[in-house]
Amino acid sequence: MYWIDWLVLIAFLGYTIWDGTRHGKESENIEGFFLANRSMPWWAMGLSVMATQASAITFIGTTGQAYVEDMRFVQIYLAVPFAMIILCMTLVPFFNKLQNFSAYEVLEERFGLSTRLFTSFLFLMSRGLGLGIIIAAPSYVLAILLNLPLSTTILIIGITATLYTMVGGISGVIRTDVKQMAVMMFGLAFCFYWIHHQLPPDVDFTDSLYLAGTLGKLDALDISFDISEKYNIWTGVFAALFLMLSYFGTDQSQVQRYLTAKSLNDARKSLLLSAYAKVPMQFFILLLGVMLYVFYIFGSAPITFHSTDPVAETEQTEIAGEILQQEYQATHMQRRQAALNLLNNKTAENAEAFREADQHLNEVRESELERQEKITETNRNDTNYILPYFILTEIPIGIIGLIVAGIFAAALSSIDSELNALATISIVDWYKRLDSKDRSEKWYLKSSRFTTVLWGLLATGAALALGETRSIIELVNKVGSYFYGSILGVFVLLLWVKRANGVGALTGLISGMITVFFFDRLFEHPETGNWQLILPWQESPEGFTKAIEYLWLNPLGTVVVVIVGITVSMLWNQVSDKSLS
Repeated sequence: MYWIDWLVLIAFLGYTIWDGTRHGKESENIEGFFLANRSMPWWAMGLSVMATQASAITFIGTTGQAYVEDMRFVQIYLAVPFAMIILCMTLVPFFNKLQNFSAYEVLEERFGLSTRLFTSFLFLMSRGLGLGIIIAAPSYVLAILLNLPLSTTILIIGITATLYTMVGGISGVIRTDVKQMAVMMFGLAFCFYWIHHQLPPDVDFTDSLYLAGTLGKLDALDISFDISEKYNIWTGVFAALFLMLSYFGTDQSQVQRYLTAKSLNDARKSLLLSAYAKVPMQFFILLLGVMLYVFYIFGSAPITFHSTDPVAETEQTEIAGEILQQEYQATHMQRRQAALNLLNNKTAENAEAFREADQHLNEVRESELERQEKITETNRNDTNYILPYFILTEIPIGIIGLIVAGIFAAALSSIDSELNALATISIVDWYKRLDSKDRSEKWYLKSSRFTTVLWGLLATGAALALGETRSIIELVNKVGSYFYGSILGVFVLLLWVKRANGVGALTGLISGMITVFFFDRLFEHPETGNWQLILPWQESPEGFTKAIEYLWLNPLGTVVVVIVGITVSMLWNQVSDKSLS
């Protein structure tokens, strides 16, 4: 980057720290620190909810996924409007009436302290693991963009978010999230505009969509029912509904937003903002990835967007790489010409020739990635580097710094929310609940700030220890899917099963987690139909694939918790009734 881009980035980070910390004096107690004294406007809460989810994972990973595959990933967000409406009628008024600090406080009255602590522990586990990924994943990309060591970008992100979250509390988090959301959306919108602007003069937006559609890049809906398939309409509307209900309804990082509302009506409006805006926003980001693919049909594109270190190559692999490079360049020109021929004469023959040229090009790309994997003995998937490469090589000087700031903003807007939520659960559900001493509000406020710093250091340390990931967006959803369904099941028992008790809820929760783990490790051979359980430390047998994709773990966990919870509660109540008689 040029000096002006560095100046823009440094100014943004400086402003973020100032803006996040300047309201720290308003946090005189833990209600101010964790809930902003329940005084936040609905639109700020709504934008904060969206900013928390629309992280650097969305900014980088989703565009890359649309580039490599298609737009079917949008299907998992089709459940968001339905989830928001259900939550506005159920959990939101429930939490608002109780005026609690944490989502898990309500479990103790019905199910006892053990269920509350175990559920909150699962949250700490899931979000603690996820936070390390949220810091690490964009840091790899930013390290390349900024030409800095990986450890430096991790420390910049981790320390910046920890600093203003520790001082400003939830008020600082929400206020910075609003500005960060604006910067992030500007970056995405400018990238979209610049892609369109840089296309050949005789290729307009309609032509771009036609070419993308010819290649199947605009495929967004798949109506086939297959639980081993990641993205289809059934996964998006049904399986993802459980993920969204749990994420927005029982995850403290989201629940904490509408706990800061002035009223029930404001809390509902903040969620409905996401209901209306989330799917269009996700569609736009995926379309950006598709447009990027069209851009590189005509523009010069590298064979891989994240190449290996030439020093690691042997003479044999280096020659193989040169051959693949030459083949790639020749095939790229063929595909470009095939695209122009198709636009000039839209016949079935020209369309087929274009598809064949595109398929050949991607086969050459895959061969190069496999060659690099053999050299480095690591995964060389370059999905997360496609948009950053475009930013670095195509965006004008000055705007690069602002767009990189948008990636930082996207990362920070998720990290600050998670830090504040982790600190809330640590203090409210654990320390304050189990502390036998009568301590002052100032003591708990200092403890809250200390805990925020502790979680920030732990997450930053975990990010430094993590390896590089494949698709960032998928990885975080996979981590969440291990826990979300089971936690949602406990809240279903709480709201709708009156005879459910603590023994049933806790047994159901443990059963749900075990079941999710079992089915996640279940593999199937597509030809023989044989199923095999593969433990995490075992290698997957050749030819076997996952029997059930990760999104279906959410309804599975919920259903198991509810069934086991009801059954155990009934048996326990019968035993109790007999002993009393």
